[in-house]
Amino acid sequence: MKERKKWLGILLPIFLTVLFCLINMVALVSMIHMQGNARVVNYTGIVRGATQRLVKQEMKGYPNDELMQYLDGLVPELCTGKGDNNLNVIPDDDYQELAKEMCGAWKSIRSEIFQVRQGRDSQKLFELSESYFALADQAVSAAERYSEHRVNSSIGILVCLNAGFLLLFIMLWVSGKHRKKVQMALETAEHANRAKSEFLSRMSHEIRTPMNGITGMTSIAKKSLNDPGKLQDCLNKIELSSGYLLSLLNDVLDMSRIESGKLELECRPFNLTEVFERIYVMFKQKAEDAGISLEFQCGDIEVPSVIGDNLRITQVFVNLISNALKFTPAGGRVILEAHETEIKDQEVSLQFTVTDSGIGINEEFQKRIFIPFEQEQSGTARQYGGTGLGLAICSNFVELMGGQISVYSKTGEGSRFTVDITLQRPPAAQIEQERSVDSGCPLLVHDLKDAVILLAEDNEINAEIVTDILEAAGARVEQARDGRVVTDKFAEAEDGTYALILMDIQMPVINGLEASRMIRSMNKKDAKSVPIIGLSANAFQEDIEKAMQSGMNGYLPKPIDLERLYQTLGEFL
Repeated sequence: MKERKKWLGILLPIFLTVLFCLINMVALVSMIHMQGNARVVNYTGIVRGATQRLVKQEMKGYPNDELMQYLDGLVPELCTGKGDNNLNVIPDDDYQELAKEMCGAWKSIRSEIFQVRQGRDSQKLFELSESYFALADQAVSAAERYSEHRVNSSIGILVCLNAGFLLLFIMLWVSGKHRKKVQMALETAEHANRAKSEFLSRMSHEIRTPMNGITGMTSIAKKSLNDPGKLQDCLNKIELSSGYLLSLLNDVLDMSRIESGKLELECRPFNLTEVFERIYVMFKQKAEDAGISLEFQCGDIEVPSVIGDNLRITQVFVNLISNALKFTPAGGRVILEAHETEIKDQEVSLQFTVTDSGIGINEEFQKRIFIPFEQEQSGTARQYGGTGLGLAICSNFVELMGGQISVYSKTGEGSRFTVDITLQRPPAAQIEQERSVDSGCPLLVHDLKDAVILLAEDNEINAEIVTDILEAAGARVEQARDGRVVTDKFAEAEDGTYALILMDIQMPVINGLEASRMIRSMNKKDAKSVPIIGLSANAFQEDIEKAMQSGMNGYLPKPIDLERLYQTLGEFL
């Protein structure tokens, strides 16, 4: 296929050039023939006029041998094309027949002229000349018809050739555009492949780094069982490394959901001031350790309560501030500013800026900075870490919220990222309701005493982790290793035995979705009311929707976040 396109790209311009030359040749030949035919028509008319003048002179007794000799050479030349006038031979049967008749008629007139000179009456000469003139008129008309036919034929040929030339030119132009488009697509694909290859290389490095920390600290912890201080230090570092590893996986999952168009935003009331307080606490120690001044100037917000996706908004600013700290050297500053640009009854427009005094971003990379997998230089990942997904995710989140994100930077002078979004304002009653729910979450750890929870989990380690968490909060846990055991246990238990079911999705024998449907269809008093919470490493929106459709009441992604687990349990217990 590529070889054929290559030859087509070579032959088409050559063929176009040949066709252009052919058009010019046809046009030139046509013009030459038209000129020659016009001369024949002209000379046929000259023969008629010259003969008429000769006859008049002879009838009046004025012989003109010179004119007679001229006609002796010209009349046969109309038929043969041979003579001093270089006339064309018109290859038309009608004209050739008339031209031959003219030659015969001319001989008769010439003979009669000599008779008139010897004294014969000129009446016969007059009659012969009249017939000759009519014959000449017919010959002129035949020559004109032939010339017109040739002109029309030439025009038709030229139109066809020009149409072909135009068509080929369009084909060449379209082919060129297509080749250019294909070339651009190829270059884009190659660039994307290179970027993804570099991304995979970076991911390999980024994943292996925390994994090395986890495995290494685990080995040290095993050797330090009698040293509580060392053991605690190892556990803290394992927790830190696993948290970083989880953030990497979340970035990849978020990018996957964004690219597939399956990412959906939540719309719940939350407090912007509280969000920024949490982010400040998150980065305060890191900034101090790096010798960087971290400032949050958010005190001017008049409407802190808004409706939106708290998690995604937090993620945007966590990414921006994390990057700012990463690329700012000791002694530098990172500032988050927030203010309202417009306040209405039902919505508020906000502008946030994250400014740093770091290394800055070159102008060329600023055009690609929000493209997935992009980093300014190949050594950036090695020096500063990261996957090249953070800013692409931020950009997509902001766009999904109907806002926009921009960057201004100069190399060596720092960077400023600006986020403009408009959020809805919740009713006062809804704000109070959310506050009451949030304030109740910390108490949930003490609310599980004597609660019996049925845990469906086929992975032994995951089952041990969840069981330990729940038993530490006072609950009694019964385990089931597959969907069949779960349904059997629930069917055999007395009504109201289980306060809640934690249901893994991917299980042998019967999966969690089918098991939930089976429980909901049982003829038991609590079959419809017992809360069923899904557990799965699949955190896509369609997975959550399938879980809800199967009869589940909630959904928790793995690895399980303790705060979210307690909050979810608190909604049903």
